Amino acid sequence: MLVLRTTKEGFFVEKQKALLLVYEEIILEVGYRIDLLVENCVIVEVKAVDALNDVHTAQILTYFKIDEVQIGALN
Repeated sequence: MLVLRTTKEGFFVEKQKALLLVYEEIILEVGYRIDLLVENCVIVEVKAVDALNDVHTAQILTYFKIDEVQIGALN
């Protein structure tokens, strides 16, 4: 529903976008996937848990370090 609503509002949304880690010109596929990337500038991570914890925060901060995106939402 979130993707449908966001795209209906006119935003470009990529689902489960793979993040590649580049180290000294070597591309590593480490399995990182952003739940939603909106307009190539906002990372949205959606969690189906009772409460968010430090590992969820660490996940989105890692995505910020790998990708050039520095705005995100953790829900």
